[in-house]
Amino acid sequence: MFERVGRLFASEMARVWRTKLPYLGLAASALMAVVAWQFVQSGQADETVGSYLIVCINFSTTLIIPIFAVIFSSILVAGEASRGTLRTLLTRPISRGDFLTAKWLVALSYLFLLILANLIPALIIGQQYPLVGKSDRAVDIPGLAAHFQIFGTGVLLTLLPLIATVAFGFMVSTLTTNVSTAIGGAIGTLLTMQTAKEFVRFGEFKLSPWVFSSYYDTAMGITGDKIIGSYSTWANDKVYMLVGTSLASTVVFIILSYRVFLRRDMNF
Repeated sequence: MFERVGRLFASEMARVWRTKLPYLGLAASALMAVVAWQFVQSGQADETVGSYLIVCINFSTTLIIPIFAVIFSSILVAGEASRGTLRTLLTRPISRGDFLTAKWLVALSYLFLLILANLIPALIIGQQYPLVGKSDRAVDIPGLAAHFQIFGTGVLLTLLPLIATVAFGFMVSTLTTNVSTAIGGAIGTLLTMQTAKEFVRFGEFKLSPWVFSSYYDTAMGITGDKIIGSYSTWANDKVYMLVGTSLASTVVFIILSYRVFLRRDMNF
């Protein structure tokens, strides 16, 4: 199975890079490093490497990466169905499970590339800033090694709701046979959910804490507190909800994706 999925994954990755969409997403994610630099230079954030990186990552992970990641994942299966190549592919000695697993790995790989496209130029630009700002010299600021550890933890936690976003787009892709419908459905639902979750309340119950997209910037917020020496811990209710809602959403979306696709009638 692993060998078959590996071959399919390599083949799918090669096909993906013959299209323009992946490059557009990577360019947009990288551009956020420049936008963040301009934001810091304008005086709207502290001129420190930590502050710059947080602004850069938040700019990318709260808008650019979710949008491109969900578009990309929503067309992976729907695109094959729309072009009429899905039945042809599955007439080969390829199981539906292997095919879908390879597609899911491609979707995850693109998400990681979007993150790297933002982080690499950000780390280069960030070298011009000091670790400690002038106003923070009297404060016990974590050192360089501690900064790397804090940011590493923050980025890993930030990935969880983004993975759930990819899983959502992937599920939509298995539900439709048309690329336009898949993109419109995934983006429309995601944007509607982002707005509606703030207003849906039943007494003391609020929907927002239970939606994975509420946590795109949560980890970076805690990262910001920790790098300026403020007392903050990863062991808090927001982080628990971030992990819980993201993992639960990802599992549900993936289970539904496989359930729908494995039972799908390929004649339609």
